[in-house]
Amino acid sequence: MGLRARGNHGQPRGKHKESDMTLTTTRSVGIDGWVHKPFVCDPDTLAGHPACHGFEFTVICTLDGAHGGPQRYHGVPLAPLIERAAPAFEQRTDFKRVIVVAEGIDGYRAVFSWAEIFNTDVGGGVVLAWEDEHPESPFALVSRHDHATGPRFVRGLRTVSVVKLW
Repeated sequence: MGLRARGNHGQPRGKHKESDMTLTTTRSVGIDGWVHKPFVCDPDTLAGHPACHGFEFTVICTLDGAHGGPQRYHGVPLAPLIERAAPAFEQRTDFKRVIVVAEGIDGYRAVFSWAEIFNTDVGGGVVLAWEDEHPESPFALVSRHDHATGPRFVRGLRTVSVVKLW
């Protein structure tokens, strides 16, 4: 018996329906899924959150190492943004059945467990980020504390969805 993650409307994850949250610019990220208060994150929304200033990030792939040199980024930790969306927990242990899925405009996805983001050192380094040299560039999701940073680096971040597995 396989588990199927379902989105906000009980539909299997995958192609978004037209009724899903529509993003108006490439500088917007939908925080949605199994939450009470989905919202669109844009530069104005992020202005009120504590930022990670001027950190370096290198994409390091599992099989073939670094891809290019370090890039300078600014960003906002993901955990407070998820908390703002108010996950729709019904029981005190629901967090054990929740994942967070970050999806780019190209369909690439990275997955984090709830515990990773809220109960490990890895979570402190999961950041909604933008390049220092190109502040108008689309957002990315970086996981700064992964050993191989490439597999969970999402360029052109479109959505961050809280998904209840069962």
